[in-house]
Amino acid sequence: MPYAHGIPALKRDSANQAILASASILALSSLAFSAQAQTSADASRPDQSVATVDEIIVTGTRATGRTVANSASPIDVISGDAVVNTGAPNVLEALNLLLPSFNLPAQVQPDLGALVRGAQLRGLDPAYTLVLVNGKRRHTTAVVNYDGFAGSVPVDLALIPGDSIERIEVLRDGASAVYGSDAIAGVINIILKSGAQPSTLSVQAGATYEGDGAVYIARGTHGWSFADGRGYLNLGAEAIIQERAVRNPEIRSSYLYYPAIDRITGLPVRLGPNNSLPAGADPDPREATRDPQIWKNQGRHATDTYSLSANLGYEIDANTEFYAFGTYAHRKGDDTINYRLPNTVFINNPGGLSVYPDGFQPLEVIDEDDLQITGGLRGQIGDWRYDFSSSYGRDHLDVFSKNALNYSLAYPGAQTDFYVGARTYSAWLNNLDLSRTFQVGEREIDVAVGAQYQHENNKLKAGEPNSYFGVGVSGLIGYRPDDAVDVSRDSYAVYGAVSTYLTPKWFVDVAGRAEHYSDFGESYTGKLSTRYDFTPSFAVRATVSNGFHAPSLVAASYSNTNDQAGVLNGLVQPDSAAALALGSTPLKPEEATNYTLGVTSRLGGWRFAVDAYQIEVDHRLNTSPNIGINRSSGVPVDGSGRTLTNAQATLVDNLLQSAGYAAGTNIIVRYFTDVGDTRTRGVDITAEANTDLGAYGRVRWNFALNFNKTDLTRISAVPSQLAQLPNIEVLSLANQYAFKYRAPEDKQVINVNWSNGPWGVNLQATRFGELIRYNSVTGGEYTLGDSVVTNLSVGYDIREGLRLTAGANNLFNVTPDKVPDEARNAASRAQYDWTWDYSSPVGLLGGQYFVRLDYRF
Repeated sequence: MPYAHGIPALKRDSANQAILASASILALSSLAFSAQAQTSADASRPDQSVATVDEIIVTGTRATGRTVANSASPIDVISGDAVVNTGAPNVLEALNLLLPSFNLPAQVQPDLGALVRGAQLRGLDPAYTLVLVNGKRRHTTAVVNYDGFAGSVPVDLALIPGDSIERIEVLRDGASAVYGSDAIAGVINIILKSGAQPSTLSVQAGATYEGDGAVYIARGTHGWSFADGRGYLNLGAEAIIQERAVRNPEIRSSYLYYPAIDRITGLPVRLGPNNSLPAGADPDPREATRDPQIWKNQGRHATDTYSLSANLGYEIDANTEFYAFGTYAHRKGDDTINYRLPNTVFINNPGGLSVYPDGFQPLEVIDEDDLQITGGLRGQIGDWRYDFSSSYGRDHLDVFSKNALNYSLAYPGAQTDFYVGARTYSAWLNNLDLSRTFQVGEREIDVAVGAQYQHENNKLKAGEPNSYFGVGVSGLIGYRPDDAVDVSRDSYAVYGAVSTYLTPKWFVDVAGRAEHYSDFGESYTGKLSTRYDFTPSFAVRATVSNGFHAPSLVAASYSNTNDQAGVLNGLVQPDSAAALALGSTPLKPEEATNYTLGVTSRLGGWRFAVDAYQIEVDHRLNTSPNIGINRSSGVPVDGSGRTLTNAQATLVDNLLQSAGYAAGTNIIVRYFTDVGDTRTRGVDITAEANTDLGAYGRVRWNFALNFNKTDLTRISAVPSQLAQLPNIEVLSLANQYAFKYRAPEDKQVINVNWSNGPWGVNLQATRFGELIRYNSVTGGEYTLGDSVVTNLSVGYDIREGLRLTAGANNLFNVTPDKVPDEARNAASRAQYDWTWDYSSPVGLLGGQYFVRLDYRF
């Protein structure tokens, strides 16, 4: 795919914590390989490519020997093969196909959020889902969402090689008492392949039914055994080339692109409202040959992603094992934003038309490196089991605006490609876990204690001066020196857990955690889980817990401002002088209370589970409205463009002067803030079975349903210093609807897998429930209908080890509903005959096909 040339080399920071983490891991490695081996272990490992109810789980509990079947909390186990077999281009999109409680909107996150995507679990934003790799916390991205999932800094699941995964455990329950911050909606634990395994090579190609959006994937893995079976090394590699697909509707012919031609002078003149033809002018002749689909910012963006994984284990002796694992990914991606029509260029910088006579399509471009490396020792000393680990994660992006103009520069001659700046987040995490099983009479009691230290750092580097000079780039504006940061924080935690069977049928698990953050203080969390097996085939389980989400260091320190026409505007840090003067308060943790109550049952060959849940989250984070004053037009207006009275203007002036700003300063800003509390209630239902058809093969059945509803239980009051100002809504109606209805309130997944000899067929149908949306025109709401998306793949073993698979995702080419005309404003109706609901989980691409060849040897 085309990329602009001249992207400078990535800047490599030498962070102190990276050196310390590397030293810790190297020290552990030296200990491991210098020790004398006392015994050997069988290197062979059971094939765990298919999850079973008797499989040992390691997520959400410190108790030993728990399985999917006897877990006290609801948990899904997805095999790595299932992830790859979806045909999805990455793990993030695969989970959206496989999990009913998982929601990945087609397009809800603007700017860099369109390239670094997050998803919802159980109706809650990405910030409330903790991601682990091999049971160790995964670092987040360096990108914060400031619209859509505002304040969320997700873990980027798209950067983990899919074929390197043995299984994924998805805990649908709160677990902050076990893991700390973020584990409110649930936990996703990605277990990498381990042990000696055959080599695998896989190539896949596909595209949409319309012929665009091609995706090419190449994958490979291998697992070695060494040191007489005491050690193993698994390596994986993946390359994904994803081309652009455009799904914007066509522009109406009455909506003009070019400046009109004055009938008397023959000179170009600006168009009228909504790009209409002004009086006394004719359309530019080029209107007849224009591209009617000039907007190209909806569909699928273009990315090249290359990733590696490694997983190492070595048994030093019968009681000691060294382990290390890591992933690395490099991604180049570009996302198109709103097209700048030639009329817009003519109005803002007529000289720009000599560079872009037909307007221009700005590109937001990232050049990203993502790394996680973990090393540790685990084993047993006496009766105590231990696990000491050190992990370092880092995400770095160089950001560019390409194919753009800065209207404050002189064209022709000025540059069109700009370095916007860099964003880097890193985390160094150290854990010591101790556990022991005590025998008290005939009862075994599992006890676990541990401690954790984490150091986080966030950097934002300013862009080149021309990227923010004057009005800044007409695209993604460069980061100003005033926005640049280099901040760190530390956190310390101690935790413990006790679990046992109080009776042969009654299991209880209690966990607690105390944590201190250097920037906001303490947090205390606890969890009680219990399960009672009335019979071997029927049990009741329940949990109650509290949790928290620490304000992300990336979000708390993020600022992106510009100085357009003498007005400072943009997103500022919550503790900045401007924000504090205009009603901000320091961020504090979002606090949660989780309840689940469920039953599990086996009937014949079927296994069922029904789990109801309630999640209360206080102090939900979102952006404030635009607040401030702008006199650049000669009349004081507020952040919504409405005129302020003299008294109101004086009030804002006084607030800003108290923060050190000069009288008459023009500032319109917003900031992250506590906007209220929510309560989410839902039910998860799962059923699965295997049917042996004898000579006709074998069928695996999976049914999963999620019903989910979120309500606002409190909306924060307007800050007292702003109470006399008009148009201040802490949480607008549009944002209230986004909190409550972004995800469909129900989703069902039916999956049927049939195999017989060399043949295999997988049929999946997913129903997405109705979507409720805010009508900004009428102030009411409208409903978009449900959708059923069908996926089908057929595989055949050409010979031993060589398999060909062909499939179609969204077989029947289902697309989202169109927005009702009455919900579209005048500008939208002037521009388009219709528009999509871009936030639909169905996606805009329609049908997609793929062909994959897998080779195992």
